[in-house]
Amino acid sequence: MITVVLVSALVGGIAVSGSAAALDSDTAAPYPHSPGTSATDFPVSVVAQGSDAITQDGMKSMTVDFGASGSFDGSVENVSVGSVSVTVASSSSQRTVDPANVSTSDGQITLTFQQPVSVSADDRIVANVANVTTPTSDGSYSVGVSTTTPSGSTDGPVTDDYRIESASLSFSNQSASQFSANQSVNVSGVIPNAGYIGIFTVADNGSRGQPVGSSQPIVALYNERNYTVNLNGNVNESQQLMAVAYYETSGSSQSERLNGTFDPNEDAVVTNNGQPANATGYVTTVDADGRVQSGSEYDQGARLYFDQGEASTGYQLRAVENGSPGRTVNQFETAANGSATIDTTDLQQGQYVVTRIDDGSVVSLDNDSTTSAQDDSITITGQQFTESTAAAGSGGNNSSANASGGASTAAGGNDAGGNSSGNASGNGSGNGSGSSSSGPGFGIAVAVVALLGAALLATRRGR
Repeated sequence: MITVVLVSALVGGIAVSGSAAALDSDTAAPYPHSPGTSATDFPVSVVAQGSDAITQDGMKSMTVDFGASGSFDGSVENVSVGSVSVTVASSSSQRTVDPANVSTSDGQITLTFQQPVSVSADDRIVANVANVTTPTSDGSYSVGVSTTTPSGSTDGPVTDDYRIESASLSFSNQSASQFSANQSVNVSGVIPNAGYIGIFTVADNGSRGQPVGSSQPIVALYNERNYTVNLNGNVNESQQLMAVAYYETSGSSQSERLNGTFDPNEDAVVTNNGQPANATGYVTTVDADGRVQSGSEYDQGARLYFDQGEASTGYQLRAVENGSPGRTVNQFETAANGSATIDTTDLQQGQYVVTRIDDGSVVSLDNDSTTSAQDDSITITGQQFTESTAAAGSGGNNSSANASGGASTAAGGNDAGGNSSGNASGNGSGNGSGSSSSGPGFGIAVAVVALLGAALLATRRGR
């Protein structure tokens, strides 16, 4: 659709001499801005000067010349009279005038009006052209604008500059905690359209599958940026995911589009010469069966995710004895993101609490102001953990029943292969795997503590 808007304004620009006094150029920016794409909007704006012929005799026609750039290899063939509307606005009034004819030739679009359109000095004339196919290569381009009076006097042409930039995405392998309320992944790239980054599962044939998350509305930019995309807790196992660039299809301005909501069925995939802008990355979830939360019960053998600690800090799991922290049954160190995993295989039935090694203080597992062995303890049941009971969520308190809680992520500390610092393991083509231990010496510490515990138990029984 072509919309011509006349708005009273004073805007400077670069003038190119014509047969009469020149118009002033203003702005030009196609939407979308990627190459080889049919633009839903292509606003081209000029400002009338007091000495322009159209301010004396009116505007009978307006020519928008996309061929002003010798490198323009797009197309205007799909622009027709049926897609044209003209809005005339001043500081005191507004009316709609439809052009009687729209003709295209060699990259030019000419709008002819049934009656001359009245134009005053300092009016901004905006031609919003739809269905123009953008150039096929990235770069800066120009579009020429001229106007003609009923007697044939011409103002302009002047040129407006615009830019074409390919959309691009980069999706590195990384981790995303399925126990985090703010589960997210990071994607970088160039998004030259007001829109979104959608995250999808990958189907067996390599195509995008079901949506699992999306970014907030993105302002159209031409440089590479980093974007955080919320997964809304939809990813609970390690897998390959696909990031796809979309542009918002509703709204006639960027401000309106930025108030939109992502809908993969309504919004359009950003393409570069017909090729979708997307990227895939392997996302590794935490290698644990549940998150450590106060008051929760876990079956013996479950791997528990602890994310309430400080970075690279030593902690210990202690049995609750007579209402207070008692013997130490496990020691571990958190990774750079303050998390670790705890193996409960060798734990006996009972209550346990996490304390700091340096000062013995109890770690709050429920984020409230009360911290004690009773308030922040977990319970290990006498049942043996299995994958089937985890999937079924038996008892409502084992690992799978607690997977939705938490407020911090395990995304920090990724190496080049996308593995979290000692807390996640991945598999799949081209993806490395990280250690499933929760910090330096974790496995050795568990083994030593387990042997010491067994020895002490045997000594007590011998007495």
